[in-house]
Amino acid sequence: MSDLWQKRYQRERRAREQAEALLESKSLELYELNRQLEATNLLQAGEIKWRQRADACLLGVCRDLLSCNVSAPFDTIRDTQARLGALLSAAWIGLEWGRGRSLCWPLVYNGPWPKRQSGRLAKEEPLLSERDHSVGYQAVATGVSLVVVFNEEVEWRAPHQDMLRDLALLFDAFYNNWLAFTQLKLAEQETHRMSNLRSRFLAMVTHELRTPMNGVLGCADLLASSSLDAEQRQLLKVLTQSGHSLLALINDVLDYNKIDSDQFCLNDKPTDLHQLCRDTLEVVRPMASDKGLSLSCDVSGDLPEAVRVDPSRYKQVLLNLLGNAVNHTEQGGVTLTLASRRIGEMVEVVTGVEDSGPGIGKAFQQRLFEPFTQESDASGKGTGLGLSISQKLVRRLGGELQVASELGQGTRFYFALELTPCVRPEVSQIRLKASKNGHILVAEDTKANQLVVRLMLEKEGCQVTIVENGRQALEQASDHPYDLILMDCSMPVMDGYSATEALRSKGCTTPILALTATTTAEAHKMCMEAGMNAVLHKPIHRASLMQAIDQWL
Repeated sequence: MSDLWQKRYQRERRAREQAEALLESKSLELYELNRQLEATNLLQAGEIKWRQRADACLLGVCRDLLSCNVSAPFDTIRDTQARLGALLSAAWIGLEWGRGRSLCWPLVYNGPWPKRQSGRLAKEEPLLSERDHSVGYQAVATGVSLVVVFNEEVEWRAPHQDMLRDLALLFDAFYNNWLAFTQLKLAEQETHRMSNLRSRFLAMVTHELRTPMNGVLGCADLLASSSLDAEQRQLLKVLTQSGHSLLALINDVLDYNKIDSDQFCLNDKPTDLHQLCRDTLEVVRPMASDKGLSLSCDVSGDLPEAVRVDPSRYKQVLLNLLGNAVNHTEQGGVTLTLASRRIGEMVEVVTGVEDSGPGIGKAFQQRLFEPFTQESDASGKGTGLGLSISQKLVRRLGGELQVASELGQGTRFYFALELTPCVRPEVSQIRLKASKNGHILVAEDTKANQLVVRLMLEKEGCQVTIVENGRQALEQASDHPYDLILMDCSMPVMDGYSATEALRSKGCTTPILALTATTTAEAHKMCMEAGMNAVLHKPIHRASLMQAIDQWL
């Protein structure tokens, strides 16, 4: 019995020893696992802290790049490189674009750059071997290579590589945006330069065209006052109408250029719209009478005695619309309508021009306000610059030119303006004298214009002296007394501006009127600053010339 218990005891003892050994082994394993887990937690905590610093760095880079001065963007990138170098304790950081641009901190490296691939640099890379650097890493985006080099071996993990890649992407996006912005600015400057060049070219062309037109229309005006037979008068009428049509086209080109290049300003003043419309109808009435068309004005609503608007531009739109209506209407008539209603302290005026013409198709109405548009059918209808300029003028006045038309039922153009009521301006009556007896000096280099101005003045009883440039005008005015001087602005040897300034500096008080084919506000300002008293624009009409002379002679 004792042997049996002895064997049982031995078995239990061995089992207990094995269990204790197994428990001790598992405890050691658990301890090792806990130690590894603690190390992993420490590593992850370090990575989290590193990622937080990296994210803060990336956020700072983003803010700097977004707020940097576009005229010196790479100064901002150098600052970000300096911060990155401090964050990584790096010895050298370089950025290279495939377009040949490179930025390096803190030293410039002139040797070959590593091949364009992301990852750790090989020891034999010249960037490392030539400067005894220990290790280098590179991140490559689409167009940017970002390299970081250290003097000693560093532990480089995935978060570091991710940060470099993100920075490379940021720099690449920034460079592409900056490059696009730079190209856009250059294109904008080139567009502005070409616009100015076109404006100067058109101004020069229109000036050169208006100068000979002065001779054509001036001679036609003089011929109209002479004795002509019926056939000659008919030919003269055609010549005059053609000349005025050409002049209108020249003015349209100049106006279109002014508006398109933003060299255009309005001159609002108190205007009697009702009287302005009546005066405008009288200009168009002869053309309507020749075609047997009726011409009327219909005013409705509470129209004030005067409103503030640019009367010349408003009249220009009316003349264009009325002229088009008469040209495209063969029977019936044309009606100018003014409908007004009060809106608080303002008044809304709807101006319309209705005709009984053939109408305009819906498809062509969509392109009606484009310059030089031709209808697609065989009717031959089209537009020049008139409607396009009218639309631009109406928009400057504060409205929108619109059209309502049906084929066979006529056409109506209309626009609405909100205007400020005001007091009606006093109209001064200028009565022309029957004849002039003054001695007038005319400085004009074009022979045709010399002839026209001389004949116009001599028919009124004036004594005329002609000179061909500003220097001759200066000599004549210094040696002889004159009652009035007509001074062309563009002349050889000495222009009209310089001659006028020289005369005024010598104490000359004789009224000087400018003769110019340039109609810009800048040219008018130059005339006034030179010392001229008034400006006459070519082509010069006899009535306007006599009115100016009557005022200053």
